[in-house]
Amino acid sequence: MKIHDYIRKGDINEVTRLIKKGIEINCVDEDSDCTPLMVAVSSLDANVDMVRLLVENGADINEVESQFQDTVLGLAVKAGNFDKIRFLLDVGADINYRTPSGYDVLINAMYGRDITQDEYLIPILNLLIERGAEVDGMSNYGETALKVASSNARFDAVKLLLDAGAEEKQLQWTSLMKAVVFGSLEEVQISLEQGADIYHVDCWNRNAFILSLEIGDLFKAKLILPFTPTRNDLLFWWKSPLFYAIKHNSSAILEWLIEEGFEIEATDEYLDTPLILAAEYGATDCVKILLEAGADTSKVNNYQENALNKAANLEIVKMLVVKGEDTSDINNEIRVLLTGVGNQELQLEEIKDKTQRIPRYGINNPEIIQNEFWQAMVCSGVDAYSGRSDEEKRSFVDAPIWCYQRFGRTITILPDGKIVEIAGEHEDFYDPDFYIYNDVVVFDGKGNFQIYGYPRDVFPPTDFHSATLVKNYIYIIGSLGYQNERNPNETPVYRLDCNTFKIERIKTTGDKPGWISSHKAKYHPPSQIYITGGKLWTIVDGEKDYIDNSLNYTLDLTNFEWTKPILSLLPLQPYQ
Repeated sequence: MKIHDYIRKGDINEVTRLIKKGIEINCVDEDSDCTPLMVAVSSLDANVDMVRLLVENGADINEVESQFQDTVLGLAVKAGNFDKIRFLLDVGADINYRTPSGYDVLINAMYGRDITQDEYLIPILNLLIERGAEVDGMSNYGETALKVASSNARFDAVKLLLDAGAEEKQLQWTSLMKAVVFGSLEEVQISLEQGADIYHVDCWNRNAFILSLEIGDLFKAKLILPFTPTRNDLLFWWKSPLFYAIKHNSSAILEWLIEEGFEIEATDEYLDTPLILAAEYGATDCVKILLEAGADTSKVNNYQENALNKAANLEIVKMLVVKGEDTSDINNEIRVLLTGVGNQELQLEEIKDKTQRIPRYGINNPEIIQNEFWQAMVCSGVDAYSGRSDEEKRSFVDAPIWCYQRFGRTITILPDGKIVEIAGEHEDFYDPDFYIYNDVVVFDGKGNFQIYGYPRDVFPPTDFHSATLVKNYIYIIGSLGYQNERNPNETPVYRLDCNTFKIERIKTTGDKPGWISSHKAKYHPPSQIYITGGKLWTIVDGEKDYIDNSLNYTLDLTNFEWTKPILSLLPLQPYQ
């Protein structure tokens, strides 16, 4: 590994060894365009002793990064480590730098991390101001430290900067707004009674009522609301107040806003609903309140993402799954938390047998597969290219490498806590590592797993299918599959036994959906699976086509017969 890699890992012993060997202390990493010192001030795993080691051995404290023109100090304040910043200032780092885009040290201190909950922000700002940082510096884009602090609702930082001499007019606040943020309830009442302009907005387009939500003051919000216009005045309510309550996980305010009649399905400019935003922010209490109020879990935003796609923690995932959402829609970060597997470093040098890298079908139903490379790829979660040796990357043989980073796989949680992941594909057809898999991987949720393989004629390559748990079986319905294997007149249905993990094909009759994929399936007791949405591979006038499925289908598990609604009698809508 390069010195930069050891620094990122915080391995001070290895870095010391490389320095003693005479490595160039200001060498630039080809991937990041950063010197070792730049990596050290940015890395969460490298402490101030690492920074001190590099500086004492000649690292340039005022080196400028080539891509964004960040200085070493600029990178340090973005990372937000107080000790590293103080050390750099003590050894003479230039506090008065300005990038070509006009960013200075105080503006940079507001970026690079989530400052909304950063406990070190105030000490860092105090340190920089004490050392002579300019408080009113402005970037080429009109940003100042004061304005960025206000945008992030860090009003403690706003007060600090104002006390240090920053110009208040940047905020475009009225006396009412200032009273809302810094004043008493009585001051707000007096300002309202004196006819304060309730329509006035600040530099971030927030009115006084929205500011009361930003600071999380329910009493001030209740005081201001009667002075506001009707709910349909878009000039005033340009963005639903619910979003601000959710942004700060203010569950009491959210409940009150819903009681006051604010729409729970309101959307922002990206078509995110309050529920989607609450799930993304990890605002668990807000998600619970919205679900109890009847929020629609299936709504999607501009990017076709729903609340489950964006969920930031397992508790939110569980609440959404209880409401009928498909576990397969969770994001990869949550999948890693759920399975306990997926972020380990890939150690290729320990795997000597290169034949293990090749995808293959199982020989039994099922075959328990013991393959070091496959297991390592599951543990790392990296793509196939990263799984290639340096030699393989240079030659890039046009043959796929086995990979567990996949699209179109399904995830099912069993009653005993096991997690079953079925098949899926890696990359698109034009990529050398494109491959559609037919395996099953079972996790215990504690970091252990088992890979099962199957003969191709038992269970063919399958992706973008659905997986529906019914008692002790998982019904695997549909697939996109390889193009030359699609049959528009058939709907693939397989059944996985959750005790033996044996798979059998189910022959079905009736009005089949056809070659369907990317659909949703839901079990309706006692014996039906409903299919809705998705895509159909079909042939129209002799031409192959991939069209939207507009019908709902039902598979009866007692006789495996498909039925579809009579168009003249039933509306086309998702099953509830």
